[in-house]
Amino acid sequence: MPCPHYKIKISTRRKGQSAVAQAAYQSGERLFDERTNRTKHYSDKRGIVYTEILLPSNAPSEYADRNTLWNAVETIENSWNSQLARRFEIALPIELSMEQNVALIREHCLEQFVSKGMIADIAIHDPEPPGHNPHAHVMLTMRPMDDKGRWMEKAHREYLLDDNGDRIRDEKGKWKFRKVPTVDWNDWGNAEIWRHAWEVTQNRYLEAAGRSERVNMMSYKRQGIDMIPTVHMGPAVTAMELRGIMTNIGNLNRDIKAANKLMEVLRRTIARLMIWIDEIRQAITELDMKPKEVPLVELLVQSFEESITDRRGRKVTTQGEYDKFKEVTSYMHDNDVLTVEDLDTRLTELNENGLPIRDQMKQLSSRIETIEKLIEHGDRRASLDVVHDEYLIIHWKVRKEKFAKDHKDDLDAWKKSDRYIRKNLPDQDYNGDVLRSELSSLKTELDGLTEKIRPQEEEAKMLKEVRSFVRKYLPELEPDGEALTPERRQEKITAVQERLAKAKEEAEKRAAAYELSRQSADRNERGR
Repeated sequence: MPCPHYKIKISTRRKGQSAVAQAAYQSGERLFDERTNRTKHYSDKRGIVYTEILLPSNAPSEYADRNTLWNAVETIENSWNSQLARRFEIALPIELSMEQNVALIREHCLEQFVSKGMIADIAIHDPEPPGHNPHAHVMLTMRPMDDKGRWMEKAHREYLLDDNGDRIRDEKGKWKFRKVPTVDWNDWGNAEIWRHAWEVTQNRYLEAAGRSERVNMMSYKRQGIDMIPTVHMGPAVTAMELRGIMTNIGNLNRDIKAANKLMEVLRRTIARLMIWIDEIRQAITELDMKPKEVPLVELLVQSFEESITDRRGRKVTTQGEYDKFKEVTSYMHDNDVLTVEDLDTRLTELNENGLPIRDQMKQLSSRIETIEKLIEHGDRRASLDVVHDEYLIIHWKVRKEKFAKDHKDDLDAWKKSDRYIRKNLPDQDYNGDVLRSELSSLKTELDGLTEKIRPQEEEAKMLKEVRSFVRKYLPELEPDGEALTPERRQEKITAVQERLAKAKEEAEKRAAAYELSRQSADRNERGR
């Protein structure tokens, strides 16, 4: 199933980032940063299979050189808080070949970015083992160019005018103005446009390749998939986390993100396995057979035993492969996953078993968020009680108004916190100790629910091993990916029938051997 990962970031000098260093990282090239007078090179970076810089028609040709391009960006973006580059991390579909993925990402960049005047620096990574996680890194320039390839301003001032068309001054006597961007590249709506365009183009390539898979780039909420929401972190908590200080809310969010990741991996694994099962069912149906009549375990055992040694009797299966096969078939026997139909049923059960846990986790996280906010507002109100109490005891109107003006921010913050507490604790007084105790219990319960997901994750991994062994040892059950010719269909039917006959014969031999063993044991027992 294609992964909808499409992450967008902006590199800024305010965070100490360097466009040259980031370009060196994603491309694997050795680049020289003229601003810092240092060479940037990441020698341990592996799996870079393709790089290219795409230029709009008005860009200087020398910007096709990565070192020249990003040093030029570093030179023109000289403010302490300059935005240096827009960066994308995009998952590529494993269902397409690398050549198809290169064409896919190039078309997307040309249509969505280069045609608008941006320069796109592309790097495709396919880390070990190849084919399991191909993805593209794209860096875009943030500043437009004129028709002669010169950098332009990102924005210009537009002075505010009164009804007579005259400029307006602020309280300090300066002209009021607003900042008007030269281009709309930073509009928030672009993210959704780009993601949707990636969905359309990617699905078109999948269709052209004859693949049935499709990607959906909508958020889980818009797709009707409930993920556990993280707790909002206010500016104070965010600042502490950025300084490396661990906070309760930060720790909670890390736990929730870990749980979400766990559930998403489980959901994606099950979805891919279900697609595979559908393909198997279809392949079996084409052979005039029924999935519930195909003894999957017996066929696997019979085929595996044939492959243990070669024609000369030499062992060719490794001990690791043998142990893994034994573990997989034991799982199938223990869980009554004996046929293709049983495997389909087990996958459905596994998927349904995760739904109530996710719902419980969502309810818990919602309550935890409320309590965290109650504690935050309770602490804030307590810290401002002195100011608020002083305000209440002032009786003279003029003095009261002056005090309110001088302490407006503190009094507004006290009122805001008080309103939140009264809204969420309408029938009881605020008690921070009680809330902290409840919060601790809820977090423990959330951790327990997360642990309940792990056995399902382990079972999903085991089912992936089942798929791996079926693909390796029962290729005749796999779809061909194209319409079967009468000859090919008969060939597969014959292969499956032979497998079934051998499996039945081996099963009868094992049953007979077991019966003899049992009778022998009975005779020995009577002889005593």
